[in-house]
Amino acid sequence: MPELAPAMMSDAHRVLAQAGLRATSPRLAIWQALNQSEDEPDAVELLRRAQPLEPRTSLGTVYRFLRELEQHALASSRPVAHGRARWRAGLSSGTTASRNDAAVAAVARLAAAYGYRLVPSADASSTT
Repeated sequence: MPELAPAMMSDAHRVLAQAGLRATSPRLAIWQALNQSEDEPDAVELLRRAQPLEPRTSLGTVYRFLRELEQHALASSRPVAHGRARWRAGLSSGTTASRNDAAVAAVARLAAAYGYRLVPSADASSTT
């Protein structure tokens, strides 16, 4: 059975601790599988890659951990039409903030085309 790489795991422990996340064996296996990926695997593929490292890893753990990593900007997802989201370590070039900015700009253009103008609300600064 493959083993978790010691150097990578000490880095994983440090990064996860800084983010306030627990470093369980299944999570460390998922972390290693994600960080060693040269492609953008979906959750099922990550599970397949992580289970040889830690057999107790479950699909639910993969999904929950990926969402936590995304919330802490340690991983990012890319939606795929009619398929499962693809994941990569770190932030993608289209991070959530830039996607939100692009969406607001598109809505502003659409509103302008119909003679409207978007006006920021007073509490807009607190939603960023």
